[in-house]
Amino acid sequence: MRRLNLLGVVYGEVLIAPRVKFEAVDAGRRISAPGVERIEKAIDDGWLQIARLSAKERSMAQSIVAKDRLDRGEAESIALASSRKLIVILDDRSFAEGLGVQFLGTAGMLFQGLVRKHLTLAEFEDAVQELSQTIWLGPTVVAEVLKKAREVDR
Repeated sequence: MRRLNLLGVVYGEVLIAPRVKFEAVDAGRRISAPGVERIEKAIDDGWLQIARLSAKERSMAQSIVAKDRLDRGEAESIALASSRKLIVILDDRSFAEGLGVQFLGTAGMLFQGLVRKHLTLAEFEDAVQELSQTIWLGPTVVAEVLKKAREVDR
């Protein structure tokens, strides 16, 4: 959550699914989750926008949830990306790949921040180490990402 603004800096406008907003902001506020205020500020600032799902997108998301037992927020995000030809940022690539949706993992998004000079190599390395504590990133993935980052930073 500390690097939320990196999304806006790297990508400009960012679209989130309604369920993602509900899970991150509405449910987050109820349990006093850290970072809720930053998400609300990004929404207020206008670079983080909540999508309105079309009937087709809602139907696709429901199908993904039923068939793949995926979380509703991820399913809505994949449906949006598929329908609108967008890149979805998520760390469970198997579902996106199976639907032919273009995706980028969180580490890949951080890498874009490094490549575009919004993160220093040290900040990137710290972010990847923090990420590996939060989600499962295999040691080979971490090593490969850090290797590529050091090559780019030369």
